[in-house]
Amino acid sequence: MKKWIVPGAITTFAVIGLVLIIVRPDTTPDDADSQPTSFGADLAFSFDCKGTAPSQQSIEQFMETKGFRVLDKVGAGKKLTPDFSWMKMDIVGVDSAHRQITFKAFADQPDDYHVSLYSEPPTQRSKDLEDALQGFTQKTLGCKNGKVAHVDNPAGAKDLYDKSFSMTEGWFQQAAGIPAASTVATPASATK
Repeated sequence: MKKWIVPGAITTFAVIGLVLIIVRPDTTPDDADSQPTSFGADLAFSFDCKGTAPSQQSIEQFMETKGFRVLDKVGAGKKLTPDFSWMKMDIVGVDSAHRQITFKAFADQPDDYHVSLYSEPPTQRSKDLEDALQGFTQKTLGCKNGKVAHVDNPAGAKDLYDKSFSMTEGWFQQAAGIPAASTVATPASATK
């Protein structure tokens, strides 16, 4: 009967931490030597579909129409490290401008969905894409948007973002069955 309390509490704290990381970048002075320790989404918002799960196919089609390559991380399951099959929804898209869109939902939070749009720092806001995302969730999916947040990331967050983008690219490779690139350098003697 009370088996859900501990997993629910852990998930709640994990979601709170994730939201804080996503929507609140590190504030740093304009000192050229200081580097941020996090970055946030250009646009992040939640949407509620009133008991009806949003169409993952519609989400993927929307992202593809906007020029994004799409990966359903939950659907890819054990092909990915880590395995995202414990989530209700985790769809990520990347485009040639190094932007990322994520649609996420946690299994223990029915009807609570989250969208995030990231651009390479410094933030390069795309009002058209932001409006299209919000319009898509309301008009096409028939959901109600809420908790809208915008973040402007400094140029110093680029290295952090590039690492995140590389990790996402790695998930696309894993899902396609391509081995992840090795981080071990080949010795010079091996190339002769």
